[in-house]
Amino acid sequence: MQVYQALALARERLAAAGIEEGEAQMMARLLLAAHCGVALRDLPLQLRQETDPAPLLPQLEQLAQGEPIQYLLGSTEFMGLPFLCRPQALIPRLDSETLVERAITLLADLAAPRIADICTGSGAYALALAYHLPGSRVVACDISAAALALAAENRERLGLAERVSLRQGDLLAPLAEDGAVYDLICANPPYIPSAELAALPPQVRREPRLALDGGPDGLAIYRRLLPAVPGLLRPGGYLLLEHGDDQAEALRALLLPSGLQLREELYDLAGRPRGLLAQLS
Repeated sequence: MQVYQALALARERLAAAGIEEGEAQMMARLLLAAHCGVALRDLPLQLRQETDPAPLLPQLEQLAQGEPIQYLLGSTEFMGLPFLCRPQALIPRLDSETLVERAITLLADLAAPRIADICTGSGAYALALAYHLPGSRVVACDISAAALALAAENRERLGLAERVSLRQGDLLAPLAEDGAVYDLICANPPYIPSAELAALPPQVRREPRLALDGGPDGLAIYRRLLPAVPGLLRPGGYLLLEHGDDQAEALRALLLPSGLQLREELYDLAGRPRGLLAQLS
């Protein structure tokens, strides 16, 4: 069988499992690129090559049953960087890239910005910021030891061990260790309302509940986080929060008593509300 035929087979099997056509197409392409051992961009050059489809069949069955392709393949790309993906942490997503890009532009003129990333998971925010801001020092925090173990692997693979420290603890608590203040605190906390978790796509339900469940209205973590942020920011420092696409208004209301001033509302690549940028006066 040639690669283009295996690609069609994979797409058809995934579509038959109820996966939306565009997603099935992308999953099939990712799967075949990995199967052929090439980058996704080089897959078109392989389409007439002969391949054995047998190893794909159990993988297609796993995908049909809801296994995220990032977990199946073991990695994904975020901000142009390779990240290991395993079920102990949330999968880095393109929706977050616009927020990280904004943070990079905010801090680009600082020689040595200090950054804290809360709920770091696999380390996507923290490591992308450290990589693209070569003078930065980053502290990445998470309550999950398993997530931090994965973040540590990603940190080593990207050669960022000297500039990114990992700390385990609840939200901002690990930052009290050294009394430092930060130019930027960023967070992508769990923000899905508890009652909505059961209705999530099966691929998302395979991700850790700890990284998804935001309490009754999805805002529980923000309520705990916001009051403590001003004491850890330098004057003029920034807070960058990722949120669900229907939570911007509620989050703006929570921001009011914190002493932080809303500066921007940020949108993902699909034009949906995805983040808030606030500043300490």
